[in-house]
Amino acid sequence: MNSKSVVLHNPFDLRIEDKDLPEPKGSQVLVKVRASGICGSDVNCYAGKTYEATFPYIPGHEWSGEVVEIGNSVTTVQKGDRVVGETVVGCGSCDKCKLGANPNFCRRPTIYGFQTQSPGSFAKHVVRDEGNLHKLPPGMTHDEGALVEPLSVAYHAIWKIAGGVQGCDQVVIFGAGPIGLLVLATVKAAGARAISIDPIVKRRELAEKLGADEVIDPLRVDATEEVQRLTGGRGADLAVEASGTDDARSRLADVVDTSSRIVMIGQTVIKKIPFEMEKIIVKGLSIRGSAGSPNVFPQTIDLLSKKKSEISSIVSHKYPFEKSKEAFDLATQRNESVKILILMD
Repeated sequence: MNSKSVVLHNPFDLRIEDKDLPEPKGSQVLVKVRASGICGSDVNCYAGKTYEATFPYIPGHEWSGEVVEIGNSVTTVQKGDRVVGETVVGCGSCDKCKLGANPNFCRRPTIYGFQTQSPGSFAKHVVRDEGNLHKLPPGMTHDEGALVEPLSVAYHAIWKIAGGVQGCDQVVIFGAGPIGLLVLATVKAAGARAISIDPIVKRRELAEKLGADEVIDPLRVDATEEVQRLTGGRGADLAVEASGTDDARSRLADVVDTSSRIVMIGQTVIKKIPFEMEKIIVKGLSIRGSAGSPNVFPQTIDLLSKKKSEISSIVSHKYPFEKSKEAFDLATQRNESVKILILMD
């Protein structure tokens, strides 16, 4: 069968084309996509600021949809089920997979939405293995379901990489874009105190709506000094870098207390910045990078179902499928948007 898809041939060269879809066989499932979100990584590829993608390809990995056909060995989903899907799938046979590593570190991963051979979700239909899918609960809309994957990126960073947070923790979050805001929602759900830092007014306002205890405009005050003031001079217990900016990265060791944790999510492709390494030693810091959204979809679906209205507030724009290029062009302007969804119907 044919299905319309958005194809990125080269930076800024986005076209809607007809693509052949294979009939689902064995454990495969055909899903009609209902909503798909534009990720910052999609924007980087669109703007030619990354080496991750293999052109041409169908982008998109934040999505939800409805099962319309199943292979003859599928047992866990059926027609009519509303589902979301994981982005990265490990090969299962390399040394990393056999050791149980994050699929992002598989030697031969399938990465949906970045590879020519692994079509993404900016399409009317996708084909996935049933093991890649998770059902949405009753009452959760497709627009909300499209937020499961980015929420999983945030949840993975906090609960799998940082080791979780408690009500007594103070967390500073650089960046109030979609991931920074979802990190905020995750730590506030656990009762921690959160400080959000972003220069854009609209994003600081969203951070307040999502429960930030304090917001900082780094263009008006020195962010390091302000964090120290707000934490009584001792610094945060956890710093999360979700902005991908040089300034934020250079401050990470200065805004945390001794024996504290730093988690880095924000991406800056092929960039090196000065960093005072000695502070890692003298302050006894733990610094980790967080990649992807593996193995937490059930938890984030549950969290989203409890915090739907707050988390959905990060959606700033919705575009019909036919205006996908307009949506991508807007997404390149950080001051004008937060999370953009493309609706397929």
